[in-house]
Amino acid sequence: MSTTSAPYGFRPSFHNSGQMRPKAYTIASAYAASIYSGDPVKLVTAGTIQLGTSDGTRAGTTDGISLLGIFAGVEYLDSTGKPTIAPFWTGGTTGTQIVAWVFDDPETLYDVQFANPGTPGTDSVQTAVGAECDWRPTAGGSTATGISSTYLAAESATSGQFQITGYAYLVTDSPTDAYVNMTVRLNESQYKAPVNTVS
Repeated sequence: MSTTSAPYGFRPSFHNSGQMRPKAYTIASAYAASIYSGDPVKLVTAGTIQLGTSDGTRAGTTDGISLLGIFAGVEYLDSTGKPTIAPFWTGGTTGTQIVAWVFDDPETLYDVQFANPGTPGTDSVQTAVGAECDWRPTAGGSTATGISSTYLAAESATSGQFQITGYAYLVTDSPTDAYVNMTVRLNESQYKAPVNTVS
């Protein structure tokens, strides 16, 4: 059961078409923040991607920041011209021909870990379905696997970057667990208008 905190970022899990494919974008050479697979990202005016926070860093805020999608890895030529393929972007990397892969379809659903806002073991996360939340950028990720350690933040009183559509029906999960695997959709998308909070 999901009784311990073990976040893995946002993992694509469903699309009505049956196809979930990342699209090619780019990252500015020497961009300072590390981006891990499963991290939400935004598109900036320079045409490059950054972490989906107010200032593109893990210290930035998330409230009201529209997102492009979820980061899925990168490939580039390093400073020596060596081809490099990685599941995460190391902050400060210099390179050329940088291709950053992003799941940017706003209809894609994602699984993500969520801390039960009620009493674990008693209260069900079913009541959170339809609620909106932001993401927690401070966690970072693993340099061994490249997987993000971010998770879904508490429910927002107004609007959030993600909307909970249900919980992931994993055999080891119970909706009363302390840390539940939820299914979410991108709500504050740079490619689509947000929806109202379910009342």
